[in-house]
Amino acid sequence: MDVEKWIVGDEYDDAALAGLGSALRDSGYQLDDQWTAVAGSQDISHWEVRCPVGALTIEVETYVGITVEGPSELVSALRAAFFARSTRVATPD
Repeated sequence: MDVEKWIVGDEYDDAALAGLGSALRDSGYQLDDQWTAVAGSQDISHWEVRCPVGALTIEVETYVGITVEGPSELVSALRAAFFARSTRVATPD
């Protein structure tokens, strides 16, 4: 199983975060676990989401951005759902 990490957008991109949340819900994902932390000037929010076919990790981290990590086929399907429901243009990772 190949693991992929997709950078969705900047950590302060509220529209990207909202679109990601909608794509996750539309794809049948449910929250499994979450936590937040602060270390110096960096904030991190971490969510683990699950659907019947697998799980993904979502993080929002200062200086890194909004990321989705998990099995390549799940990340690709979520990316397609994200772009299908938005006017965003896909950009290479």
